Amino acid sequence: MTKKSNITLMSTALIATGATALTTGVNSVHTDTVKTTDTNPAQTQTVKSNDQKLDDDIANAKTDVDNAQAKADQTQADANQAKDTADKSQTTANGAQSTANQAQSDLNHAQDNVQKAQATADQATDTAINDAKNAINDQKTQNAQNEQGVEDAQSDVNHAQDNVDHAQADVNNAQQDANQADNAANAAQKDVDHAQDVTDGSASQAANDQLNDAQNDLSQAKDHANKAQNTANQADQHASDAQKDVDQAKNNVNDATKAQSDAQAKADATQKAQDASQKALDDASQHQQNQNQVHLSQGYIDALNAYSQASPNDANYQQVVKTLITATNNEWAQNGGYVSNANDQAIKINSKADLDKYMAELNTYAQQLINNVRSQFGTKQVQVSNGSKQVGQQIGDALTAENHDFQTGHDMATSHSIAQANGLSQLSDQDVTMALTKMLGNSWNLSLDDFKKALYEGMQSYLFNGIEWDHATSVAGTRLGAKGKDVWMGLGWSFYTPSGDTYQGVPVQKGEVVIASVLNFMYDYTIQDSSKFDAKAIPDDSISLDIIQQLENDLSAKKATTNAANQNVAKAKAKAHTADAQKALSAAQVALTTAKSQQTKAHAAVDEANATVKAATVAVAAAQKAVDEANASDAVKQQALADKENHLNDLENVDSQLADAKQAVIDAQAAYDKAAATAKAAQTKADTDEARYEVLQQSADAAKKALADAQAKLAQLEYQKEINDAIDGKNDNTNKPIDNSNDNKDSNTESVNNSNDNQIDNNGTTVNLNNEVVNSGLITNNLAHTRATVITPAMVASKSLSNNKNSQAAKGTLPQTNEEGGQTASILGLMMIGIVGIFGTAKKRKQL
Repeated sequence: MTKKSNITLMSTALIATGATALTTGVNSVHTDTVKTTDTNPAQTQTVKSNDQKLDDDIANAKTDVDNAQAKADQTQADANQAKDTADKSQTTANGAQSTANQAQSDLNHAQDNVQKAQATADQATDTAINDAKNAINDQKTQNAQNEQGVEDAQSDVNHAQDNVDHAQADVNNAQQDANQADNAANAAQKDVDHAQDVTDGSASQAANDQLNDAQNDLSQAKDHANKAQNTANQADQHASDAQKDVDQAKNNVNDATKAQSDAQAKADATQKAQDASQKALDDASQHQQNQNQVHLSQGYIDALNAYSQASPNDANYQQVVKTLITATNNEWAQNGGYVSNANDQAIKINSKADLDKYMAELNTYAQQLINNVRSQFGTKQVQVSNGSKQVGQQIGDALTAENHDFQTGHDMATSHSIAQANGLSQLSDQDVTMALTKMLGNSWNLSLDDFKKALYEGMQSYLFNGIEWDHATSVAGTRLGAKGKDVWMGLGWSFYTPSGDTYQGVPVQKGEVVIASVLNFMYDYTIQDSSKFDAKAIPDDSISLDIIQQLENDLSAKKATTNAANQNVAKAKAKAHTADAQKALSAAQVALTTAKSQQTKAHAAVDEANATVKAATVAVAAAQKAVDEANASDAVKQQALADKENHLNDLENVDSQLADAKQAVIDAQAAYDKAAATAKAAQTKADTDEARYEVLQQSADAAKKALADAQAKLAQLEYQKEINDAIDGKNDNTNKPIDNSNDNKDSNTESVNNSNDNQIDNNGTTVNLNNEVVNSGLITNNLAHTRATVITPAMVASKSLSNNKNSQAAKGTLPQTNEEGGQTASILGLMMIGIVGIFGTAKKRKQL
């Protein structure tokens, strides 16, 4: 290994690959990236015109819109179906709860029967049985005594009737007195009339005085009668007003109680929604993506995007690289160390066979790491299929069998051979990280967590190594020719055993093995035989951390709503039980009682005479009842003997009846338990279906947003196309021939001498134009970059000039992008033809 970095320009690159070595136990970091297409050195290369590229972008954007529309329709349909399922599940749960309620009622009834039977059993003592037998004898004696009781009762009836007669006589006397009083009043009125007559006849003063006295008595009697009636009327009005006050106070209390009930119902509903949200979060947490994800700042994203679109020939290229390096240094701080998982640590990996068992999980984990990065860049997501997993596994196994050392570069021949055997024309990208250095014997003493940690730290090194950037553009999906393409990934593990005493200048112990993770990317344009390559994506059912965060936010909001509802309940309770409302009701009730008492007193005089008659009538009815009981038929008497005998029979057979009652409770309990379990399961399913509907509806909303974004992008591209078409149409009649001389400055072309001679570039590094690797290190193919610009008058003129040149240019095909271009891009075309490799070593970041 030399200490200087070497740059090699190769014209026959096959695979665009990148690798970073992060070793444990080896005190250096090695990074390299290889891009290759076909190995035909005579292959011609051209760049598509900008107009053709724009047409391709529009076609891709339309495809994206169609796919987004289909996804939006499908996700909304899934959400609607989930909503229908949730409603049906809730209906089923309600029915099951009704059944459980009936079973609870049956159980309560059975328990009441047990209590009654137990009470009878508790009474079934020898003493109680003897008492029951004595009661039968007493009943017989009582029946005999009742015969005498009839005569006594008849005597009481006769006596009560006498009282009624006397009371009626009193009433008659009172009525007679009233009649006499009426007669006296009539007579007095007659005397008044007569006195008036005498007065009119100028009688004596004595007659006048008698008349005046009679008139005064009559007036006073009428006045007393009027006052008594007014008092009764006022009492009636007071009682009516008091009753209204009581009714209003009750309404106030009832309104407050109803407000409390409504608030409690809302609180119960919010609590139920909170519980459902909590369950949704708990369910999602069980399937969430690994928390060890790489989080990128917007500054880093902007810097890498600027680098992906820049060319080394740009005037500000060095500033672009400097900005990217500065942004990269900041990323290490916000992406801390790997957080281990206890479950993964418990899974031991002690052999290649053990590792193979978890390749599917490791492929998914690597896919999540990559797609999390690509989501932040807004680039195409990586898929994993059985075909891509097979390619990755075969490449890793082949490299292990060869004991391949990545310090010597990528084994392009092996990768190319395996790709073609699996129906691919080539392998698009290959990123390698030498991640672990371990003593591997019969027991590796590794865990699944160790391999996931290696993938996570490798991803950090790809993005933030600060030396080269093809790793970053590869995993981020920003590399030219790769954006917008369907891509598959397959993971492989390579095991290399150093043969010397040192490796990268570090002593190597016997049996020490360097383990490398190999990420292999396959783009859609490389698939030639679909029968050999299974491209069907394996779905990743894990829940993204963004969804988890949304569920946590939803739960937090529902908790806040529940707290507010509970506070409203507390306020409603306080209002329903305020001292003012209760005092008002109590005062109104006291006033009503007083008014009713006065009302009663006012009307007491009217009812007083009839009270005696009613009392006597009640006494007669009571006496008559006693006579009726004494004269009861023999059948009734015998039934009262029979009831006591039945009671005796119950006491003597209490054990059997108690056992039957207890068995009925057991049966009712079993029926209730079954019904309750069914109701709980049905409600759980209903809650789960509701939570699933909410998650699917969120996915549908996200798909609608993605559709809107895709439509906006398509509209922008079509608008750009209209502008270009307008410009092209304007310049068709003004094209002039362009002098295509061999002057490099005018034609923007550069030839490559495919000799074996080594040449030295301006930086003093070795340039080899053959298909050979000079030392071990990084090999890269810098493609020309297409930039999106804003149309300005100066650019319109430039577009016109470009059209004139394109009419004279010969066209070729780029091996990776399949784009065509004229001489306007010939300087960048030279970079598309070559592959730049940077070999070098760096100090190891950490040692295991």
